[in-house]
Amino acid sequence: METKIIFQDNDVQRIVFHYNKQHNSDTTIPPWIVKHKGQTYYVHHLDSKVGFSTKETPDNEHTKASLMFRGKLSIVEQNGQTIAIIE
Repeated sequence: METKIIFQDNDVQRIVFHYNKQHNSDTTIPPWIVKHKGQTYYVHHLDSKVGFSTKETPDNEHTKASLMFRGKLSIVEQNGQTIAIIE
C-alpha cells in the first residue's frame, strides 16, 4: 500500500469539514470537503485523532453545518483515494 503525501502542516490550526453535495449528482467527485488556511481539499475519507465541535451556518448557500477541528492536517493519497488526517 503506497501512500503519497499531498499536503502536510505541522502547526495546530482550525480545520473545517463538511459533506460535498456535488457528490450526490456526480459520484466521481469525493464526498467530503476539508477547508484549511483558505484552501479547499476534496477527500474520500477523514481520520481524526482529535475531537471536534459543530458549526451551524443556516444562511450559507453551500452548507448548513460543518464540523470544526483544531489540529495538524495532512492530506495523503492512498490506493487511489484522497484521505485527510488530523492529529
